[in-house]
Amino acid sequence: MEKKKHILFISSWFPNRTNPTHGIFNLYFARAVAIYNKVSVIHVNSDETLNSEFETLVSHEENITTYHIYYKKVRSTFPGYSQLKKRNKVISAFELAYNRLITEQGKPDLIHLNVILPMGIGAYHLVKKYNLPLVINENWSGYCEEDGNYKSYFKKMYTEKIVAAASAILPTSHYLEKAMLSHKLNGNYTVVPNVVNVNVFKPSGKPSEFPIRFIHISSLNDREKNVSGILNAFAKAHKQNTNIELSIVGEGVDKLLYENFVSKFGLSNSVFFKGRLMSEDLVKEINKSHALIMFSNYETFCLVIIEAFACGKPVITSNAGAIPDYMKPELGILVHKNAEDELCSAILEMAKNASTYNPNLIRDFAIQNYSYEKVGSDLNRIYDSVITNTKLKN
Repeated sequence: MEKKKHILFISSWFPNRTNPTHGIFNLYFARAVAIYNKVSVIHVNSDETLNSEFETLVSHEENITTYHIYYKKVRSTFPGYSQLKKRNKVISAFELAYNRLITEQGKPDLIHLNVILPMGIGAYHLVKKYNLPLVINENWSGYCEEDGNYKSYFKKMYTEKIVAAASAILPTSHYLEKAMLSHKLNGNYTVVPNVVNVNVFKPSGKPSEFPIRFIHISSLNDREKNVSGILNAFAKAHKQNTNIELSIVGEGVDKLLYENFVSKFGLSNSVFFKGRLMSEDLVKEINKSHALIMFSNYETFCLVIIEAFACGKPVITSNAGAIPDYMKPELGILVHKNAEDELCSAILEMAKNASTYNPNLIRDFAIQNYSYEKVGSDLNRIYDSVITNTKLKN
């Protein structure tokens, strides 16, 4: 039997006590890898309620040991000094966690970094100090032209340095790969998509025949997710078919705008705000729906679409970013970005034809391409190649 490798996950975004759903898809990656390997996680996060400089919490989940290191939030009226002090605190936190990790778990064979900044600074420190190979798995949309947040001097400086140290770069889509390459972030690229737990996200019963229920799930950031466009299209569709409903799942700064829209247009009995839902409650809400609606302006992957597929649900979505790479007619309806009339027509069409989609076919698509077993196996092969090549070089 092949000896299990020890993979150290370092994630810029990861669930923690201050934000239990933050970057939860990176936890899913760790679970996928843990099918085939031993996994340790170091996650460093600030906590303004902390009385001491650092606090370490260790948790265990089957083949995953997580070291949460919280540091006292850095405050300063001088931005440059504040950034330097934060960087030093982050590196100290990583040293603290790593020294404990190697005592308790042994030295890792490889570092898997999820999302380059900000915690790639700590990963880079460990890579250089302890001579560890590095792979980068990237989800961040900031590299994309539509987002445009990859622009500060220090952000670019650190990113270029960390990317240059990586043996493999694993964006979640070809769309994101092209965006990163447009910034001259050259390297050994292989697309590895997001992963879904098909044992949790699965069909459960059938929604009632009427009304036809749609669901939207996101951060509710209108600039990215275009929730206002969904509401405009739904309001138009509702005038032609009052037997449709929309559940909106998520929390965000723009939520009040949406609630005011719903109230203004008399849709309070047809549009429902569910707040943030965790996995089991989210699965229940998806399964009460006939279809998911996404109308994003840009997407580097869009995990919630795959979660809906795993539940056997068709999807109405815009052709934003990476989505056209995997959308097929048998999975739902693809519309153009910002085309509200198209979206309105798609909602009315789906209201008539949702029952004609094959839920088993849709679910099988998710299992074959995005399950823990499939993505974990793909990552395992990449790790083997990187570790072997590193040994040959040394």
